[in-house]
Amino acid sequence: MSAFLETSDRIARQLCRDALWDGTRCNWLGWSMEPVGGHWAHAWRALSGGLYSGTAGIVLFLARLEPWTRDPLVRETLLGALRQARQAAAAFAPEDSLSFYSGPAGVGYASIEAGIALDDEPLVRDGLDLLARAAAQPPDDRFLDVVAGSAGLIPALIDTARRFGREDLMEAAVRHGRRLLAAAHRSAAGWSWSTMPHVPRHLLGFAHGASGIAWALAELYAATGEPELREGALEAVRYERSHGLPDLTWPDLRSEPAPSPAPSMNAWCHGAPGIGLARLRLLELLGARPGLSEDLAVALRATTSNLASETGLASFCLCHGAGGNAELLLLAADALRQPWLRWQAEAAAWQGIARYHQTGLPWPCGVQGAGETPNLLLGLAGIGYFYLRLHGGRAVPSILRITPATIDELAEEPLSAAAAG
Repeated sequence: MSAFLETSDRIARQLCRDALWDGTRCNWLGWSMEPVGGHWAHAWRALSGGLYSGTAGIVLFLARLEPWTRDPLVRETLLGALRQARQAAAAFAPEDSLSFYSGPAGVGYASIEAGIALDDEPLVRDGLDLLARAAAQPPDDRFLDVVAGSAGLIPALIDTARRFGREDLMEAAVRHGRRLLAAAHRSAAGWSWSTMPHVPRHLLGFAHGASGIAWALAELYAATGEPELREGALEAVRYERSHGLPDLTWPDLRSEPAPSPAPSMNAWCHGAPGIGLARLRLLELLGARPGLSEDLAVALRATTSNLASETGLASFCLCHGAGGNAELLLLAADALRQPWLRWQAEAAAWQGIARYHQTGLPWPCGVQGAGETPNLLLGLAGIGYFYLRLHGGRAVPSILRITPATIDELAEEPLSAAAAG
């Protein structure tokens, strides 16, 4: 077993050990940030059901690991967690109904992937039904970005529609794309979107800003050929380029009142790594366009520098830690045929093995000021996923940028008609 797979496997076994069972269902306790009296406070609580910080995210990690280890405990735990996530999906808040990362669509996606990993067609069908129910909800201008709404849902819908021949899911993706175009604020600086009602400025970046929406529009353009989708993607890039800082990075516009100089992050959620993920995919889908290659080069420099620093290793989580930042380098290494980028990601991973895997010290997770937490985007499941990505390469798809399957890929690995029906 490789060191990367061994690290991922040990994290999975820790998750199995810590699962709390009630009959055939299991869940976990973990850290989160909750609003208390107008301020944010740490809370130790049961996980929700979603992908981002809930049980479905742990299901997805364990499902992607199971074919590599065939551990019966992993299989039992992921099935128990999936039962819990499906029960939780019935009680999601209305504001989560359109979120791939926090709502029922992500639970459906996790069920589909678990069914494929375990060769269990009923799980696949159940997941498709849940995803289809989420897709049937009308788009909502309050929920537009990758984490909370349409931009995160569109690529997952395209991917699932292609893999299973589901026209209803493709039609839903088109509805969401057209809603994004209609909701765009079109200015001389480019197109932007209001994604956080309490933040007056329109954000940059992947998780909540223009880059993530540009990516979703480009994926839908590649699937449909509608020119306005391509225009929207490129106009979103133009908006972000109008906010570049002198040190060739991108500001975090959430702060009010706006400080000077503007702060910036280096993370999948906000900053260069996530913006780089979007620019890399736009280059693949749209070809050479003004600013894309230049922005990607800036993002790669900022991300490699960050991962080589102590600051970059302060957390290993996917959302705003080394695991997520390394995703840009892994995808760029393949797309640009630059293996040294993968070596940079591996160097950060070896630091994690030396500091935490070999010593048994707690992994630094994504809830600042708290300890280990089990979930996917902020915690152990995501760190395990990062090491599994390093071990499995393209056989373990990115969860930070869903890339719809191509016709060639579908021909290489056909799915059963029973699962698609």
